[in-house]
Amino acid sequence: MSGLPIITAVICTRDRAHFLDKCIKSLLEQSLDREKYEILVIDNGSTDTTGDIIKCFADEAVIRSVYEPVIGLSRARNTGWQNAKGQYVGYIDDDAVAEEGWLESALWCFENLSPMPDWVGGPINLDWESTSPDWINQELSVSLGKVYWGDERSRLRNDQRLGGGNSFFPKSRLKELDGFDERLGRKGKTFLSNEETHIQRRIEAQGGSLYYHPGVCIRHFVPTERITPQWFYKRYYWGGISDYIMFKTFNFKDPNNDMQKRGIFRANQEKNRL
Repeated sequence: MSGLPIITAVICTRDRAHFLDKCIKSLLEQSLDREKYEILVIDNGSTDTTGDIIKCFADEAVIRSVYEPVIGLSRARNTGWQNAKGQYVGYIDDDAVAEEGWLESALWCFENLSPMPDWVGGPINLDWESTSPDWINQELSVSLGKVYWGDERSRLRNDQRLGGGNSFFPKSRLKELDGFDERLGRKGKTFLSNEETHIQRRIEAQGGSLYYHPGVCIRHFVPTERITPQWFYKRYYWGGISDYIMFKTFNFKDPNNDMQKRGIFRANQEKNRL
């Protein structure tokens, strides 16, 4: 690669080598000129064959990797933007694949919109390992990661959201925000979350905006183990803990009062319904 890339695609991964190969290949097949982007893999303390998968792409000049031993998704994402060479940083989950125009669509937003959005994202379609049960409704699909705000580009209202595993930011903006709060977000086997909500509220509090582009699209794998009532009990239990940490530990104010509708309260509702 000659010169610096404009945009960096970051894959944060830990012990999921069986997904990583497919994710990387989807980024190598982008419509954006290879001279304009790089792929940065953050190995977050993997103990499986993740390192071997990365070595398989050693001949690809657009790919780099950084080993981050401190476990935590927010830590890995911060390591990503701190090591990115591009002026824009995009994140994709390791168990997802990007559509061909993923990078090109995101870069269009930053280069053509005024004011420039602070966060760009798009649809997250669910890629089911097995057939989705009839009881998986729209709300539960959102808990599995689904994002869809239609087929038109738009700035989002503050009661709408984007998925952190399909998101782009100006690197300078992440630096101003001091990145993702490492007290939140997945750590090991816990379902701690809200790091994305936290950064969204900080952006909005400073007058910034989130922008949705249907071309910034990924497919996110949903394993069979996640379509059980037990998985959702655990998901909402940890949602309640995450909300508590945000409200109590950080003295966090939610202007829309939307998080108070989630967590333990929603878990009880879903338990009665599932």
